[in-house]
Amino acid sequence: MRPTDWRFWSALFAATIFLGYSAAADQCDSVQDPEATITACSRSIKSGKPKGRDLAAYYNNRAVAYRARGDNHRAIADLNEAIRLDPKLAMAFNNRGAAYNEQGDNERAIADFNEAIRLDPKFVMAFNNRGNAYSDQGDNDRAIADYNETIRLDPKFARAFQNRGSAYHDKGDNDRAIADYNEAIRLEPKHAKAFLGRGIAFSAKGDNDRAITDFDAAIRLDPKSSLPYFARGRSYLFTGSAEKALADLDQASAHAPDDVYLALWVEIASQRNNLPSRLAQTSSRIDMNVWPAPIIRLFMGQITPAAALAAADHRDASRKRGQVCEANFYSGELSLTKGLKDEATRLFRLAASDCPRSFHEWEAANAELTALGVVP
Repeated sequence: MRPTDWRFWSALFAATIFLGYSAAADQCDSVQDPEATITACSRSIKSGKPKGRDLAAYYNNRAVAYRARGDNHRAIADLNEAIRLDPKLAMAFNNRGAAYNEQGDNERAIADFNEAIRLDPKFVMAFNNRGNAYSDQGDNDRAIADYNETIRLDPKFARAFQNRGSAYHDKGDNDRAIADYNEAIRLEPKHAKAFLGRGIAFSAKGDNDRAITDFDAAIRLDPKSSLPYFARGRSYLFTGSAEKALADLDQASAHAPDDVYLALWVEIASQRNNLPSRLAQTSSRIDMNVWPAPIIRLFMGQITPAAALAAADHRDASRKRGQVCEANFYSGELSLTKGLKDEATRLFRLAASDCPRSFHEWEAANAELTALGVVP
């Protein structure tokens, strides 16, 4: 899986701006209180006082507040208006690109980042954000090129080192990934996601002790995030600490109760602790007509691994590859819980061979093969 919520980084809106008219005086530049910003910007827009480029800035700033509230639809509408009013406002193109990126529309996102960079060739955030969009497309080489330019323009931008580390990790170059995470942490010692990323890179190298230490740090710095609990729980699971694994995965699921994949990992850990299934609760609150519902049915004993694999078919080749990856991996986990080690090994090998490297299941398949004493 690689849904947006699980990314180690995400495309960010650049800082809000205000131009000419006294936006600061009426709180239309606040980034701390989105609701107050929306109210202030709306009041000023309706007043008719700001014009042209100044008015574009108000629409841009209100869009940032809408995005902070999770309303990308309204954010994009405001950014459209900001761009209509001021077609040279690079910030608005960058911000609209970030909104498109969060919606999964990477083609439009990249087009907007291209325009932001054309208008402002030294726009650090636009290079960083375009790198994120390329990474989401699986084009890690272009992503790294953009992160390189981001770092050249701003050598102290910790997030760019973190993002480049993630891209190197996705390419399988964990030594370079760790070097970039080290630099991100040096620049920003409280950067929780950099500790998380470095821990995942250590885990991919088989160094679970260092991985767990980094996950501990990530949890300490960001205790409300599900990600480090999930990562640490998997490390405990792969090293045979099933009880600790379940505690962490339960905690991760508590932070993200609607995440179906977390429910699957809780199920895997529960089975290793010989505890009853809780998947019936999961199935009652999700759409069982869409992926990964077949995996839930598989673990509930309602369908066979062959049926789950058949359900993974999709007309989009990229989607199909990801779903086949998941069908093989989770079928392997189910085989393992039943003591069918040869079948589990076969399925984990398929996942290790065919899964996109950005998927958690790819790393997990390799870790399970190592735990089984088999060379991945």
